[in-house]
Amino acid sequence: MRFACSSLLLLAACGDIPRDPEGTLDTVRATRVIRVGAVGGAETGDAAAARAVLRGVAARTGATPRLTYGTLEPLLLRLEAGQLDLVVGARFDAKSPWATRVALGPAYARRDEAGGVTAAHVVARNGENGWITLVARETRARAGAR
Repeated sequence: MRFACSSLLLLAACGDIPRDPEGTLDTVRATRVIRVGAVGGAETGDAAAARAVLRGVAARTGATPRLTYGTLEPLLLRLEAGQLDLVVGARFDAKSPWATRVALGPAYARRDEAGGVTAAHVVARNGENGWITLVARETRARAGAR
């Protein structure tokens, strides 16, 4: 009996998983704006895939992407601070220190370089799991990500 009661309590607590502690998904839906940092100089193929993902996310949320162009590090800092919802056009290698600071979505493009392989990702703020899940789903569906 005790097991059944504790199981029911656990299931009730899981009702809103995945959660967005900062409310990114709810904010995007309410404001109908996706604040996107776009890294300048992205390769044509990478940019086309990123646009496809953004179109999918926009369709799922009823929001319009609002792009802010810049360089990678300042955009990622703004993402961490909650001033942006996504960053696109960024390439990372397996050793990037950003991999633990932000949520790298599924890779939608890969390239062999002199120092190893880099991959392009749509990047979201760490911990916003509902938002991250939606973006990852759209990345896989629209950009053939692995």
